[in-house]
Formats: sequence, C-alpha cells, structure tokens
Amino acid sequence: MMQLLGDPGTTQYDLRFSILGIPVRVHPMFWLVGLLLGSASPEISLIATWIGCLFVSILVHELGHALAARSFGWPPDIVLHGFGGFARYVPGAGYTRRRAIWISFAGPLAGFGLFAIVLGMHLTLQKGLNAEQPWAINLMQNSVGNSIQFAILQLEYINLVWGLVNLLPVFPLDGGKICFELCDGRHSRSGQVRAYQIGMFAAGLVAFYFANLGMYLAALMFGSLAYQNYQFYTHAKQGFQ
Repeated sequence: MMQLLGDPGTTQYDLRFSILGIPVRVHPMFWLVGLLLGSASPEISLIATWIGCLFVSILVHELGHALAARSFGWPPDIVLHGFGGFARYVPGAGYTRRRAIWISFAGPLAGFGLFAIVLGMHLTLQKGLNAEQPWAINLMQNSVGNSIQFAILQLEYINLVWGLVNLLPVFPLDGGKICFELCDGRHSRSGQVRAYQIGMFAAGLVAFYFANLGMYLAALMFGSLAYQNYQFYTHAKQGFQ
C-alpha cells in the first residue's frame, strides 16, 4: 500500500506463496504491526478478523500494481512488511511515464474494486435483514455474525479510506508517485523539486489535520513523510543547481 522503508530483508519466519503466478513474501513485522493496530479490539476473534482484513486488503492493492506491471511484460513480486507493502518490478522495453502512472494507480483501483464487492455484499445482507429473510437472520444470529459485520466494516474502511489517502500527492504514496511522474515529465529535473515540494507541504497539512483530530499515530506517520519529502527536496534541489 505504501513503502516507507525499503526491502526489510528476508527471515526464516517469512511466509512465502504465489498468487496468480506472482511470488509473495510476508515479513513477520507485517503480522506484528497488524496486531498492534488491532489491539484496541475488545475480543481476540475481532483482532484476528482485523489482521485478516488488513492482509487481504493490502495483498489485493499490491496485486493491482503487480498485474499492471506484468501486463507490460515486467515480471513482479510482492513483499508485505510492517509498514504496508510494495510490488517490485524492473521496467524494461516500452517503459513510458503513462505506463508508470497506470501501474501506480492500479493498486488503489484494485482496492476500490474490492470495496465495491464488499459494499455489494453489505447492501445485500442489509436488504435480507430488512426483509426478514431466513438466510440473513440465521447468518447474523450465528456465533460468527459479529465477526462478519466487523469484517465488512473494516474491509470497506481500509479499501476506501486508505485507498483515497494513498492517492494524496505525497511521495512515496501512489499519489506521490503519480505526481512525480507528471511534474518530472513537464519540467524535467525542476519537476522533481516541485513534486517533493508538493509532497512536503501536503504531508505537513495532513499531519496537522490528524493531530487536531487526536489521531496521533496517523499524524506521526505523515509528519515523517513530510520530513522524508523535505530530504528528497533538498537533495533534488542541490542536484538541480
């Protein structure tokens, strides 16, 4: 979803598998951070449900990037780690800015697609409950009914809200990568400076917004992104002079 750090490196505890022919590696820190983020849930079953929703959502997001890259003939792989994940590929023949932008946008788009599917399930279930249909009533009266309702809400939230946040013009979020490609394509090296300026101020404003809401973890994350973009900005500016 976002790559705040580079490749975390392999461990003997990594989970490895393939999906749609794309290699996937899950670093242990992914599970630990997911556990910490979901620790406020009152029940262990809900914490497990949250981690499952997080895993599915980020995997679908990165699959969007990976499938887009593979469609251009660039074999990808996916790494999920403590700060989200990334789809890695090496651009080859036929690389264009338009293709790079499409690959960056394909991740959030995949998440929005999952959101639409879950929303459809949510509306169907709600319609069944309103009509007092037995299948819907039995499903929600079942012992897993609470977990199902919780999972639906979390999947909707992660794939819609996080997807929209990820499109903010803050590097290295997907929106920041798109902004970088647009600015760099129009203004050459000066465009890189402009892209990092945009990212720096956008992240700072979002950090201030979250801090005012009392969402200090999100504020800290965007504060670190603002500083990271400032570092990129100063480096790019020195190279441009």
